[in-house]
Amino acid sequence: MPHSLPELERRRSELLRQIASLGDFRSGSITSIRGRCGKPNCHCHKPNRPGHGPNFRLTRKRKGKTVSETFPNPADLQKARREVAEFHRFQQLARDLVEVNEQICGLRPAPQQQSAAQGGKKTAEAVQREAAKETDMILRLVFAERSKAGQLDLEAAGMAFRSAMHRAGAAALAELLRTAAPVEMEVSCECGHRARYHQCAPSNC
Repeated sequence: MPHSLPELERRRSELLRQIASLGDFRSGSITSIRGRCGKPNCHCHKPNRPGHGPNFRLTRKRKGKTVSETFPNPADLQKARREVAEFHRFQQLARDLVEVNEQICGLRPAPQQQSAAQGGKKTAEAVQREAAKETDMILRLVFAERSKAGQLDLEAAGMAFRSAMHRAGAAALAELLRTAAPVEMEVSCECGHRARYHQCAPSNC
């Protein structure tokens, strides 16, 4: 099922936390074997006898070769079992971590897209600050006038607010123009050459 980028990042953090909390581990698998000894009179050579064992061994690959390790006592065997189980847990966590990272890479926007989004946020914040500044200034003037004259001129206050919004709009437009992508000065023409921008004709502006 689809997940959002923040959810996937939280999942990745949790996987990394679990990996960091792993105990001792080692690769390989533990197998048990039975066998007959070299003594002909031993009970292991009798019919229907399974032989000596089971003998447990840890088998793993090392530099391209298979190596085996035996255990001198049950305590060492139990220790090895815990370590191998922890290794299998590490393998599963690593697979989950790769899968989550692949999903994150698929959802995270490219750096230039992030810059554009951040630029849009900064532009919006600049416009909001300009509008708040204009509104605060008009309110101070309106209340100062009311305190001085003892009454409020609603028509004058409305005109002042409209003027303030016009100034805020002009500031917003200037900010948008400042952060807008530059005009491409040359474009490909159908004739195969490059068409260069000169200026906008007055009749078309």
